[in-house]
Amino acid sequence: MWWLGAGRALRSFAGRAVGLGAVTKAQNQGEGAAPGGAADRVDRPARRRLSEDEENLYTALDPAAATSDKPWEFECRSPFMRRLAVAAVVVVMAIHIFMAAVVGVGDTGAAVTTVDKLAFVGIGTIIAVALGVMLWRPRVRANADGVEVRNVIGTRFYPWAVIYGLSFPRGARTARLELPEFEFVPMLAMQAADKSQILGTVDRFRELEAKYLPEDD
Repeated sequence: MWWLGAGRALRSFAGRAVGLGAVTKAQNQGEGAAPGGAADRVDRPARRRLSEDEENLYTALDPAAATSDKPWEFECRSPFMRRLAVAAVVVVMAIHIFMAAVVGVGDTGAAVTTVDKLAFVGIGTIIAVALGVMLWRPRVRANADGVEVRNVIGTRFYPWAVIYGLSFPRGARTARLELPEFEFVPMLAMQAADKSQILGTVDRFRELEAKYLPEDD
């Protein structure tokens, strides 16, 4: 089936991109460069621009087609988003419980039974759980293969070969993962609302950038 073949093609492409660093490092060491020289300092490959076909292949594939089985070296969630999730659950439940309590007050011309009141609470519970889970979801993980971004809806893995770095524009509420052709992915797990904590989170992510991100030509 076409998507299975496309998935294998992307996994092969991502594996080659990750392996470039090890090959280049081995070549530099084999040249016998003196310690402290340029070869010792640069063990990352120069960035190879993706061809148009490779970019189209990557963007067209099922987001779940590429992933990583290596240990995660970085993981973060937003305390602000978790507080927002709890607040959303409380507010939604409070509104529906209040509606259930007052729906039978006064003469509305229709009989309101206990089942009707419980229905308000039940619907509120479903909405609150769904909203709470979505707001609780955001997470960012990274390892030697790439970066996995999980937002309110959807999860996607990006190999380092297609990443241009992390940015946090002035005034932005969330960090961005920069991609080719001026595209970017918002990372809801990195919120400006987390204040001082976000500084340490960004620093830890940039350490992995320096370690695994291919250099520009």
